[in-house]
Amino acid sequence: MISFKRFLHIILIIAGLGGIFLIYNIYESRPAGVQSVSGPALEREFMAARQVDRGDTPRVWILGDPEDARCGAVYGNVLQLCQDLQLTVAGEGRLDAAQAEERDLVIFCGDSPSRWAEAEELMQFVSGGGRVILAAGLAEGESVLWPVFGVQEMNPGGDFHYMLFEKPLLPLQPEKAWCDGASGSARMKVSERAEVYVRVVGDEDIPILYTHAWGRGSVCVINGTFLADVRCAGLLTGAITALLPDFLYPILGVKAVFLENFPMITAEDEELCRRVYGYSAEGFVRDVMWPAFQGTSLRSDTPYTSSILAAASSAEHFETGNDAILTTICKSALKFGGELTYAVNCQEDGKLVLNRDFIDRFSGLFTGYTVQGLTMETDNFSPEMLEIPGAEIRVVRGMLDSRTTRLSWEEGRTVFPAATRGNTMDDGNLFAIYSVLGAYGLVSHVFDVRSLITTEDDPAAWDENKLQVGYFESEILSRAFWLEPRTLSQTEGDVRSYQEMNYGWTRRGSRLELDCGGAVKGQAFFFHTGERVVEAKGLTYLDLGEGYYLLRMQEDHGTLTLEEAR
Repeated sequence: MISFKRFLHIILIIAGLGGIFLIYNIYESRPAGVQSVSGPALEREFMAARQVDRGDTPRVWILGDPEDARCGAVYGNVLQLCQDLQLTVAGEGRLDAAQAEERDLVIFCGDSPSRWAEAEELMQFVSGGGRVILAAGLAEGESVLWPVFGVQEMNPGGDFHYMLFEKPLLPLQPEKAWCDGASGSARMKVSERAEVYVRVVGDEDIPILYTHAWGRGSVCVINGTFLADVRCAGLLTGAITALLPDFLYPILGVKAVFLENFPMITAEDEELCRRVYGYSAEGFVRDVMWPAFQGTSLRSDTPYTSSILAAASSAEHFETGNDAILTTICKSALKFGGELTYAVNCQEDGKLVLNRDFIDRFSGLFTGYTVQGLTMETDNFSPEMLEIPGAEIRVVRGMLDSRTTRLSWEEGRTVFPAATRGNTMDDGNLFAIYSVLGAYGLVSHVFDVRSLITTEDDPAAWDENKLQVGYFESEILSRAFWLEPRTLSQTEGDVRSYQEMNYGWTRRGSRLELDCGGAVKGQAFFFHTGERVVEAKGLTYLDLGEGYYLLRMQEDHGTLTLEEAR
């Protein structure tokens, strides 16, 4: 039996340790000034700018009507992606088969190819070795072209969402995923010789993406207007890799995760957290939510960019925050390589109101820290947003689906896009993230942290959302470990290189040569081939499986040696 003296001794030790931890927690939580210095810009080494021979980089014919009500957005996104990949546009308007080369890609952005090409001429082009992509499906009235596109039967369909990946199409892909949005896909049966890559789950008669050989050439059909959403751009790069024996294209090669409205808690959050979770709002964010995000960050080597609303189109958007939790969480985020930015939510174009009270409080809490990034919660941009007092905005987080704030670099300012956003993966986000990863080599996702706590339909939303955060980690961040981690202000070099470089590549026998001008050292490319890479000089390579390689340039000229066919 333990003696009273020894028992008292143990009690005193426990009390002493508890006091130490209490003092530590009080210190961590107190809203005193934090001497946090802004992290230096990520210095990147660039290669000399020079013009490069395009070599075997394919040319594209982009045929469609940008004003078409159904397919105009498909045309715009196809053109934008081809420009991003620096593919030479050989022609628009109508197909001139006499001018088209065998390696050219002809992309129809409407469902009636006969509007832009004579049927007989198109059939001869394909049978002679040409490659054609139907980026918006095929209309029923185009039955004369059914043999070319492997169609045996076609009926009106609808919007199909639950997709099954039957063959490798993307560098990373799920087995099944939900695709959001309208597609107007036809209900069709295709030739037994067609190779189906994606089809509707539970319906063997509805292919979503397939290829079909015709003569010496081949075609790829994307059954529906999926490409009206830029987040489905991976279907186009996947279609190209399915048609070409080799395809090499530049990517950003980075991952970024944004925590929006974090950490911001209000009186409403306080009442809900005590009622639903048994915590104060401050305790819930500090002891439950933040550790979950912090664990994902550490396990996946992904720093966070956290943003708090500093400007809006109306002062009604501003809420009073809790300085103690703001200090604790933001201080912790900075310790683990994260970044703090201001956010702007302008629902009305041309109206901008600063949250001066918060800006002053933030400056007092984080002395020495200069905000260098701005995250936009809407598409309404004005130069005044860059003039927030005390900040030195160098990088703006735009949106990939925006025509004005999607991706750009100029001296003194960079726009880096958020590609996907949302707290759940099952509502279309998983499909979109994998698709954008295939097209741009980019993961750039936004979590709205306040809505993780509750939604109108589900007061205990965190119980489900924490599982979704874990799903995002296991399905995306862990599998795409080869992407470089970035905070918002660290993306300048990546965007500049992607936008400003010149590149070209040639394949001769078992040797592939890649030249770059004006690229950052480490500029990334996806290379898809049916052969195995065995050696590299001037660049590094990583086998991603299913025919995809990740390349990173170390010099302005690199060579790959592929295994010779036996």
